[in-house]
Amino acid sequence: MRWGADIAKKFIDIFSSTLMEEDIQAPMFWSAKIEDTTISPYSDKLLMFEVSATAAQAGIGYYGRSIASVQRRDLGTNYIRVLTESLQYGEDGANITIKNGWLEEPPQVPDNRKKVKK
Repeated sequence: MRWGADIAKKFIDIFSSTLMEEDIQAPMFWSAKIEDTTISPYSDKLLMFEVSATAAQAGIGYYGRSIASVQRRDLGTNYIRVLTESLQYGEDGANITIKNGWLEEPPQVPDNRKKVKK
């Protein structure tokens, strides 16, 4: 969760700096704070589901659509950069849910090379 918060801050910095370079005021973001509590009000399973569903999956979709429609090379490069890191974050989240038995392993591509007779 802390890694996700750090990623989000970095993404805000990346896109805010682009706006500031164009003399456009970057929007203020709402305050989100990671609490120092050791007892979570939510289960780890629910938190991992929410992180993977919202942060990883939705973010990846938004960045993909942005890459498809952007006409500026510098923005496209930024989208690819954050998309790559979002994919890594999403993969780590999926691996955590699989490891803990909260999500079955996704379907795999069959290895057709094994079926070919020589």
